[in-house]
Formats: sequence, C-alpha cells, structure tokens
Amino acid sequence: MSTSARKPARLAEVAKLAGVSAGLVSRIVNDDPTLRVRPETRASVEAAIAMLSYTPHPSARALRNARTGMLGFALNDVNDPIYAEMVERAQVEAAQQNFSLILLNTAELAQRGEAFREILRGRRVDGLLIQSGLGPEDTVQEIASAVPSVVFGADPVPGTRTIRLDDARAAAIATRHLIDAGHTSIAYMGAPGSSSERRFSGYRTTLVEAGLPWLPAIDGGWTADESHDTTVRFLGSGTQVTAIVAVTTTAALGVHSGIVATGRRIPDDVALVSINDAWFTRHLNPALTAVWLPMGDLGALAVHELIGQIAEPRDGEAVLTEPSPRLVVRSST
Repeated sequence: MSTSARKPARLAEVAKLAGVSAGLVSRIVNDDPTLRVRPETRASVEAAIAMLSYTPHPSARALRNARTGMLGFALNDVNDPIYAEMVERAQVEAAQQNFSLILLNTAELAQRGEAFREILRGRRVDGLLIQSGLGPEDTVQEIASAVPSVVFGADPVPGTRTIRLDDARAAAIATRHLIDAGHTSIAYMGAPGSSSERRFSGYRTTLVEAGLPWLPAIDGGWTADESHDTTVRFLGSGTQVTAIVAVTTTAALGVHSGIVATGRRIPDDVALVSINDAWFTRHLNPALTAVWLPMGDLGALAVHELIGQIAEPRDGEAVLTEPSPRLVVRSST
C-alpha cells in the first residue's frame, strides 16, 4: 500500500478560508508588532491556519519581518513640474517618520516589469504610493495585497485605500470665474482618467447651474505637446468658444501656446484658466490664471495614510477638502 504526503497549505488558501487578504494573513503569521486587527479577525485567521496546518517557510518569514525603511512613490511622469511640491512635502513627512522615499514609474509597474516583480516578490519597500492611472483595477489590487499601498487621484477601488483632491470644486471655481467675466461659450480641455472626469463634472455642473450650455470634454492629453496640438485643431475647426478651462498646468502650457499659434490673443480672443497652479504660471506671457490646489498637503497626507496602512490595512476613500482650492487671478482672464 502506497501513501503520499499531503501538499503543504499555501498562504493564499489560508486567506481564502478566513475571508481576508493574503497580506493580512502574512502579517499575523509573522507577528507584525505594528498590526492592529480586530480580535475576531485574528481568531478567524488562526482557525484557518490550524485547520489547514499552515506553516510559513522559515526563510520567507525572516525576509518579511525585515523592514526596509523605504517607501515607494509611483508617478505617471516623475519629471512633471506640477508634482514637485507634492514630492517635496511627501519626502519631509516620510523623513519625520524615519522613512526614506524613492520615486518609481507607474508605467513600469503597469507593464509588470522588473520594478513590479521586485516590489511583489522582494519586498524592497515597506509601502507604496501609487498615482491613479496605473492600469486595470486588478493590477492595483494585486500590488495592494502584496505590500501596503495608497492610491491617490483615483475613484474608490474595492479593497484599496484611496485619497484625492476636491477636483470638482476646483473646476467649478475656474468655470465660475469665467462666467463672472462675461463668457458664455466655455470649453473644457481634459485628459484621460478619473481626476479629469471629476473636473469635467465640476465644469459642467457650474454651467448648467448658470443656465449656460456646456461642451463635451476635449481630450487634450496630460502633456504640453499633446494639448498644444489639440488646441490648434480645436480652434481651427471654427469653434466660437471665448474661454477654456485646462485640466492642469502642464496641459495649460500647451493650450496657451496653441491659442497663440492660431493667431488669437489671450485673453482678448480666448481666455484661459488652469486647474492647479505651479511656479512657472506667472512667467508666461500673459501670466496664467489658475486655481491653486493643495498638492503639498496631498503629498504629506499620502505618506501619513500609507504609514497607517503599514500599521493597519484598510480600504475606503479620503478626500482632501482643506485647504480648499482658491483662485489666483493673473493676465490670461
């Protein structure tokens, strides 16, 4: 009579039986001293461990218990100047909590390249901040289950902690300013993604409340080059708009140059307002009117939330409403 050894249980099987994430099981198994979890949840995990006779691999346990003191900050474009204040404040907040911050590229994570493998398998960071737009929700959730994570700029993602700005309010302020200046035909130059969609919602709602027509969002992209070309095409199509709300300052650079390239004057022919402000906006000619957003505060909040995730994972959304967006009027309106 032959006998065969029972295959060792896997961490994922314990998590499934207990109805929790694999990351939470790992932290309970490894006696994470920073973990705060409900007694009934811990009991459920321990019961599943006992039922499946799960035993962690000794070398894996030693690896997981080792803290790196590093936080990852994954941005869509690490060179975009609109993130400078956010990254600086995030670095300060991390340092105050005895962490260092390293910048990553979301494209590499989304393509499941080397950075993705290092984070998920090597635990090279203790936590990860991810800018919205990384890719499908399952990619975000896979990362979030492997390492404590916070996604910023996103709509709520099941099982993931998200934070964002009051985008609709910022767009409403920009649009209201143009209405008060007498404009009745206002366009919104947007880009792909949930942040732009929320800003478009604020633009549209403000026009509807004022009894004015709104136009479908124009996809001008997030870069200056894309928005420049889109603006030239849009204004060359015979449109009668007299004002544009741009999704962000980098895009507004391209809108600004695109208006000028068509022979129109700012603000005499076409007024322009940017959502978000940056150091270079006052150096344009004419200087750019913008709605200031608390990007620095967002960076500090993101790190604060992430360190909380390392201590105790949770999902749900946090919206940064204070300080509130505010209008900075310059010469483009």
